[in-house]
Amino acid sequence: MTQTTTALLVIEAQRGDKQAFDALCERYYLASFRFAFKLSGCEQNAADITQDVWSKVAKDIRVLLEPSAFKAWLFRAVYRRFIDLTRRHKKELLVDTVPEQEVEQFKRVEAGLDLRSLISRLPEVERHTVYLFYLEELTIGDIAAVLETPVGTIKSRLHSARKKLSDAAQN
Repeated sequence: MTQTTTALLVIEAQRGDKQAFDALCERYYLASFRFAFKLSGCEQNAADITQDVWSKVAKDIRVLLEPSAFKAWLFRAVYRRFIDLTRRHKKELLVDTVPEQEVEQFKRVEAGLDLRSLISRLPEVERHTVYLFYLEELTIGDIAAVLETPVGTIKSRLHSARKKLSDAAQN
């Protein structure tokens, strides 16, 4: 689905077209869940985050001023919801609540792909940046919006992550 198609669906959804909203949900629900899972490391927390965000999207889609920025807006909402949950649990990380067998399953999936394994070893902020740039194919500007970080910082994180990945691949 192109950015133009997405923008048209958003406009229709803003006008109350349920089928257009369903099409957006069908296209982006799984991607938003994957991002929430990457952030939290827990399937249940990811499902809760995603559910909360899509409920908010359904209510607030009319206030989105730039329909072509829907994906960045959605991912920013996921990221903010994750941060809210993390803050709410204060120092207790969401990852600590993951059952042991779920952790092992996640590690097996991650280790199955060398690149993903290397990415999982990056510091958290670089890992999130690389994930959004390469796997979700967001632009640097969109990533900056999602993570609420300056564009220059995103470029720096990508550069640093590429260097670390290159060094790790050579070892």
